[in-house]
Amino acid sequence: MNRYLEALQGFNLAALRRGLQEGPRALGRASRAACIAAQADADRQRTLAREQISRIPVVALDDLLGDRKCQIRLRVMKYEDGMTPYHDSLALLSILVAENPSEVLEIGTYMGHTARAMAENLDFATIHTIDLPPDFSAEQGNGDVPPKNDFHLIARRDVGREFKGQPCASRIAQHVGDTAVMDFKQIGRPTFFFIDGSHTYEYCRNDSEKCLSLCPKNGTFLWHDCYEGQPGVIKLLSEWRTQGRKVLRIEGTGLAYWKSI
Repeated sequence: MNRYLEALQGFNLAALRRGLQEGPRALGRASRAACIAAQADADRQRTLAREQISRIPVVALDDLLGDRKCQIRLRVMKYEDGMTPYHDSLALLSILVAENPSEVLEIGTYMGHTARAMAENLDFATIHTIDLPPDFSAEQGNGDVPPKNDFHLIARRDVGREFKGQPCASRIAQHVGDTAVMDFKQIGRPTFFFIDGSHTYEYCRNDSEKCLSLCPKNGTFLWHDCYEGQPGVIKLLSEWRTQGRKVLRIEGTGLAYWKSI
């Protein structure tokens, strides 16, 4: 049975061409070989991610805050796939309140839970948040932009649902588009960045570098999903550390932190 499952999982156009040329058995062999190769590549990526993440130092939230005391507002509700988990939200909002920026940029609106939380914790700030157009689908393909992931979340989005009609919505600027081709300079002058869009290496690098271009000094950067299951995020953060940027992981969370100076 495993051989049949491997053949199904590894079926691709190359295997199909092989099958058309050499017959059904060749199709099965080519599909199984593709599946085994993909699994081996995934294992290599996970191993590399484990090695890279082990080199990113961990810091306690208390140490990041120092003597600053933060009072935050955090709505408690049933967890929904794609939300920022509460332990991550607590750290994110604590740092946000401590920094007290006048403009924030979030990449990856999704349902709008985090954009709303940030707006409700900063009474006078503008929260810029970016997501793909509501009618975007995986079937549209990548075209000339880098590969995306998390298509299961893209498919079920109701972009900005959580803040629409709320008092804080007047301070949330919803931007729609693909960050690979967007001009971030039209967004504003944010100094606080929460990067939680597509988690491929290509998008994480694109989004991070465009944010850095907006605020090369005195900016606060937070990345979500900094764990082994997102090797693209880990690869980008590791590269930034080799470039002298002292990226840190926040203890007990899936967040990474860096302050530009």
